[in-house]
Amino acid sequence: MKQLITTGALLAFAIMAASQPLLAEDIPAWQLALQGQLLAEKQCNLNYLTNVKVQEIGAITSIEARAHCVNGQAYDVRSMSGTDKFDIRECGMTVC
Repeated sequence: MKQLITTGALLAFAIMAASQPLLAEDIPAWQLALQGQLLAEKQCNLNYLTNVKVQEIGAITSIEARAHCVNGQAYDVRSMSGTDKFDIRECGMTVC
């Protein structure tokens, strides 16, 4: 009986831990910068990212991704400068 209670408690803890949102320290700095830029420039509350590519090119970090907003908008985002400023382009109706 004690083992069953322990197993149940562990299962409950695992479910609770899996359902917790990511903490700010778990999110890369570039993603936080992108989130702020999308909100300021495009009124986009970032929902999630797809096709994320982060590459080191010499001393520069290249970042490319598709940003999906809560309202359904999607943007291709790119930073090739090694800074937190992103080039943001709307996807529109075509596949981008």
